[in-house]
Amino acid sequence: MRLACASAGGKPTDVAFNLESVLNSVARARQSGAQLLVLPQLCLTGIGCGDLFKSDTLLQAAAAAAWEVAAAAQGMTCVFGLPVRVEEQVVSVAAVAQDGMLIALVPDPAYGMTSGLVHLPGLTLPLFQDALQIDGLTLAVRFPQQAGELPEADIIAVPGGEPFHAGAGEERVHQLAGHMGLVLYANASVRESTTDYVYDGQMFMLRDGWILGQVQPFSEDTLLVCDSDGTTQKPQLLPERDARYPYAPVPCPARDMWCREVLHAAAQGLATRMANIGVKSLMLGVSGGLDSAHALLVSLRALDILGLPKDNLHAVSLPAFGSTQRTQNNAVRLMEGLGLVPRVIPIGDSVARHLADIGHDGTTPDAAYENAQARERTQVLMDLANMVNGLMVGPGDMSELALGFTTYGGDHMSMYAVNSGLYKSVIRMSVEAWARAHPGTQAVQVLLDILDTPVSPELLPPKDGQMAQKTEDIVGPYELNDFFLHHFLRDFATPQQLMARAGQAFAGQYTKPVIAGWMKKFFRRFFVSQFKRSCMPDGPQVLGVSLSPRGGLSMPSDAASRLWLDACNDIIKTI
Repeated sequence: MRLACASAGGKPTDVAFNLESVLNSVARARQSGAQLLVLPQLCLTGIGCGDLFKSDTLLQAAAAAAWEVAAAAQGMTCVFGLPVRVEEQVVSVAAVAQDGMLIALVPDPAYGMTSGLVHLPGLTLPLFQDALQIDGLTLAVRFPQQAGELPEADIIAVPGGEPFHAGAGEERVHQLAGHMGLVLYANASVRESTTDYVYDGQMFMLRDGWILGQVQPFSEDTLLVCDSDGTTQKPQLLPERDARYPYAPVPCPARDMWCREVLHAAAQGLATRMANIGVKSLMLGVSGGLDSAHALLVSLRALDILGLPKDNLHAVSLPAFGSTQRTQNNAVRLMEGLGLVPRVIPIGDSVARHLADIGHDGTTPDAAYENAQARERTQVLMDLANMVNGLMVGPGDMSELALGFTTYGGDHMSMYAVNSGLYKSVIRMSVEAWARAHPGTQAVQVLLDILDTPVSPELLPPKDGQMAQKTEDIVGPYELNDFFLHHFLRDFATPQQLMARAGQAFAGQYTKPVIAGWMKKFFRRFFVSQFKRSCMPDGPQVLGVSLSPRGGLSMPSDAASRLWLDACNDIIKTI
């Protein structure tokens, strides 16, 4: 039997575009001789439509498109996704078309509807979850979250709608490899909404748990065709995780591959946003620090994905009161090393005028003195972005957002925040991996010095030419904060659990009193800073967790931290 998977459609609410993409996939699959084609979940509308799924305008357009797909799939079986209304609820279903007709609508169990009638133009169908017949074989349609309870069937079709996270490709294969039979998986395309997630268009087919064929995440290939009796290969083993960095593989070639996925996923999110809104230019402030260096690499990769010249990235250094000569030099040298024309706009005078206008003496190093510099940078960068009809890229990372170590309305804000789904420690790994992959270049020499530079907001005047602020002296080691944050976001680990896990992972590196003390500061800063995260810009989730109020953490801005701080105090007392 000849089988096909396609990553088609997926552009949010653009049913006409998605239908054309799906019909093109159907035609290519038929031309290849495929008897079965599996397409992604909600491919006719896109996954990221939010409350617009409630609109009858969208639902009616999707239903009409479904009939066109069914008619085009004459002579084959086609599985594809769309939203339908069941009673008063909108449900994602996988439609099955056979011999030019819609014959079944299989509901996604995440919506809680397992039975009911769906009224389509000219046809009423019940929701259906049993197996179908295709050329004498049984076909069952299931969704990714049902991987652990697949039914007995000759073929399992899995229309995917899973956001990407680093390492997801191998994990999905392993989740579905327990089925003895054929499994066809087609994930949502890279055209999906990147408000909070990135989708990768991964496709694979398994036979008895072995790989029959696959298209890796973010590949340019949008169609996979295999014969059911083709040669198979054993899936790769999942890499061992690092105890101190549980989100990353241990240091080995697998970590470098993982880091390449991290950078590419962030870049794909930016590239998709640019393509969807028709923007071809980017504006980025380069500070000479780690986050902006990574944002620079991500931005260049996004332009490469779109086939745009690197000149479309407008990078600028904006030194002010706290900028040291070392970081200023590194900002310029990094831009030059990456083939960009550096631009420097000192903002010290404009900040001084602003401080004078509001009655500040211009010398007292208080919050206004520090934050005025960050807000002036943001204003300048956004205005420059408007001048080139581009997006201002934000370099702020998830660790800073968690700790509130970002200026509200300053570096906290951007038009697309490429690092907002990455911990500081992951950004360091990503930059290190990029440097290892590009040895001997000027950019690498600069990056190595940036990696060796203490993390600092540089908002206070230097002392004897050296930076006056070191972030980790204030908020604690980022590797500890990232450890706390990751376990808290993944399973809401209690302070007691965090203490036990961190004590084991960092044994010999940090004492228990040190770990407990920084954990208490972590929770205090985390809770009091939620208001900054409640209005954070769009940015891609890359590690499977997020602080976004839309697709990640839902938390009130005035939540009290007392329970967690009391638990930390109890731990400190017992040590």
